[in-house]
Amino acid sequence: MVVTPARRTPRRDPVLQYHIQSDFAAGLALSQIAEKHALPEHTVAQALRRDRDPQALPDPFSLAQRARNGRDAALLYWVGYVASCGSVYDGAIPTVVLDVDPRDRGHVETVLEDLCGGRLGHEYCSSTTRGLQVYIRDRDLGRLLVRWGLPGDDRSAGSVPIALIPTSLLSHFVRGCLEGARRTPPFGMRTTPVSPASVGKVVFTGPESFIAALREAMEPTVLGTGTFRRPTRNGEATLVYEGRAALRVMRFAYRDAARSIPRADRLRRALQTSGHRARRG
Repeated sequence: MVVTPARRTPRRDPVLQYHIQSDFAAGLALSQIAEKHALPEHTVAQALRRDRDPQALPDPFSLAQRARNGRDAALLYWVGYVASCGSVYDGAIPTVVLDVDPRDRGHVETVLEDLCGGRLGHEYCSSTTRGLQVYIRDRDLGRLLVRWGLPGDDRSAGSVPIALIPTSLLSHFVRGCLEGARRTPPFGMRTTPVSPASVGKVVFTGPESFIAALREAMEPTVLGTGTFRRPTRNGEATLVYEGRAALRVMRFAYRDAARSIPRADRLRRALQTSGHRARRG
């Protein structure tokens, strides 16, 4: 039996989406873009459909085209946070589902203010397999997060392309990834570290391509590559930093923390203080 490969679509391919937007901005017609990427013209037209307010809630291309503002750090923090603990499910109104640590319930609600101006409602439920979850239903938010590469039901099938994250905002994305993780250190464990000395290990998980790109992007800053472990049965690879390398990752992630979970406040202050001392030394 011959299996026909699935046709690429920009909806779940943020890099392809970015290239289509770039081609259109460069002056290519819809037909030229369609031919270049081997896509139907109507698919290209859908990919170029404008959001209601792309400046307030930018996708990767819109963010790259404008000057930075104070909201960008929070946006990239939440992209990282949701990438660690959430999925976006398609439907008439896309639904963002987050697996929430009960200790962070109040913090998660700030996503509504940061990304949606507080206009949305949300629901909590308890899953027998996933624990506490929050459901957020909003078309604009769902489309934004999909354009950033957030996965659907199969979390191993999609990820945020690290290459689309501006270097100046990478630390905020990394911090979001760490704080959103439910079952990995430093924040997915029973106790929360309160000092740099109590951070013995930092772990990132995700699709292999995502982990490899994240490892490469952080290497110049953390002065190390960490330990890479290939995907297990769940399709996710692992990147582990221990000892001094873990501390360098944490200092990088918290050097200018625009958003952070409240239970990490003591650690955040200690990291920023120790980071200042290290730079002076």
